[in-house]
Amino acid sequence: MGDIVIVGGNKGGVGKTTTAVNLSVGLAMEGKDVCLVDADPQRSASKWYAEREASNITPKITLLEKRDNITVTLRTLSEKFDYVIVDVAGRNSRELITGAVVADVIIAPNQCSQLDLDTLGELQEQVLRCRDLNPSLKTFAYQSMASPNPSVRKTERKEFLEFLSEFPEIQPLNSVGFYRKAYKDSIPFGTSVLEGKNREAANEIKELLSEVFHGR
Repeated sequence: MGDIVIVGGNKGGVGKTTTAVNLSVGLAMEGKDVCLVDADPQRSASKWYAEREASNITPKITLLEKRDNITVTLRTLSEKFDYVIVDVAGRNSRELITGAVVADVIIAPNQCSQLDLDTLGELQEQVLRCRDLNPSLKTFAYQSMASPNPSVRKTERKEFLEFLSEFPEIQPLNSVGFYRKAYKDSIPFGTSVLEGKNREAANEIKELLSEVFHGR
């Protein structure tokens, strides 16, 4: 059975789809058979995928769109693929809940802002309810769109970790995704930063891949 990984949470605008597509490409570059599930009505992942397919970019991944109750679909896909990466809407959605009852991992991107971090209480409650059916579910908070300014970086990270300490069911990742133009620029072309020239962005995705998929 392949791993099911949901990228999402209860806050939009945090780099959720960007994280999902970059992880999908990264795993495919390792020779894994990857299915990216677009479970977000905004269809951002599908639009990214359409550009990738039109340009015939390799490595290839599979994309499937699915809405509402995605439990059965994810179970079926996990029998066929090494990894199923699920992009859900940045809100409390049916897709998030029905996906979480069968997922191995939730990665919740969050910026270090009060509005973003205030949603973690709701996410923790959702995780606790889902664990009644899926006790092995792991949930990680991924600091995304962090400031690359060295004078701000340490303070921001400290505040992020302090806030996360209030939510023991959500584990902070050591990996951090910084606010870089390279992420935004790659999306319209159906590519990953792993396929671009910005080494710092590529290394951030490599670190996330290593921590989530190879270190647990």
